[in-house]
Amino acid sequence: MNFFKANKTFSVLIILFIFIFSTLQFISCSATGDIESALSLISKESSSIINLEEELLLFDGLENEVIESKNDLIQLSKIEKTQSRFWQSIVNSDENIFLNFNDKSSESINADLTRLYSSLRELCKSNNIIFKQASPNNSITNFGQPTTVDEEKYGFGLSSYDGFWPSFSKQEAKLLGVQSKIIATMIEYLANSSDEKYAITLVLIQRESAGSEDSNHIGDDELSSQNYKSKLIRYEDKIGSFAFTVSFQSHTSHARSFINQLRAPFLVRDIKVNRSTISNESVLSPGFASPFSEEEQKKSLQLPIVKDVKSTFTLLIEYIYEIDRDFENFILENIKSFDIDEDVLKLFLEETGNSKLFPKIQKNFKKS
Repeated sequence: MNFFKANKTFSVLIILFIFIFSTLQFISCSATGDIESALSLISKESSSIINLEEELLLFDGLENEVIESKNDLIQLSKIEKTQSRFWQSIVNSDENIFLNFNDKSSESINADLTRLYSSLRELCKSNNIIFKQASPNNSITNFGQPTTVDEEKYGFGLSSYDGFWPSFSKQEAKLLGVQSKIIATMIEYLANSSDEKYAITLVLIQRESAGSEDSNHIGDDELSSQNYKSKLIRYEDKIGSFAFTVSFQSHTSHARSFINQLRAPFLVRDIKVNRSTISNESVLSPGFASPFSEEEQKKSLQLPIVKDVKSTFTLLIEYIYEIDRDFENFILENIKSFDIDEDVLKLFLEETGNSKLFPKIQKNFKKS
């Protein structure tokens, strides 16, 4: 005690240090739990940051991919635009007989057909086109020797209805009327291809049946080529067409001129050419003795000088009358099924040339 009394300052300092130590010890003990909790939180946050960084790696280069995707979209849009223009040119709506055919009664179509027979026969007569017909038993690619047909009876693929008209439905009569006009157009092209020096011999015109009643009467005019449907671009419920076979004997120049006139919606789907007529003269004149041996003379006599060569041309012709490319419905159906970005859709419509559809489609966005 005397020591503490003699060293009061020292004693005060010791007491102060003990108090400070006790205070700090108390604070340390009370803060240990908080520090551990803070360290735990820091550890969790570090783990979260690592996970986020790993997830962000999946999106590395996403901006470039978006740019590439937009470029791909633009390319697809250009393809769609090109496809649309192509099919429009194939249908050729301005000159398409089916699309521009006026609704008529069955009796009116019968009257048109009656007038058509005489006009086509007169057209052929004035343009050096003669009529012959293959035997019905022969295929359209092997005519043999065609038999001459009276020009007053040639039916142009519609023989059954020259003076006879059954009870057709309005739709079937319409299809028959359209087919008759298509055939008339092809005959006009053939007439444009003829010349005064060499005649064109029209051998055969065949067509597809226009319906159940027509099937009962079409007879030998029905298109009979095997597997011809596999050569058509016709596609069920998407591309509608009529198919015809036209066969004629002529020079190559006539056939070339005829084919050149067959522009859309006419499509030539197949062509077969058979040499049919050769008129020739001997190489050696019969009034002079041959300087060659008998064997050589025999060989020479087999070599003709070709003066007039004709071939039989058989064409499978498809006439496109309808293409179902309903772009608007296609887009409307797809925006219901997928989550499509409005700006991307707008870009697509603009690039495909269908920007007018956007306001209508935008309404569907708002509804959904």
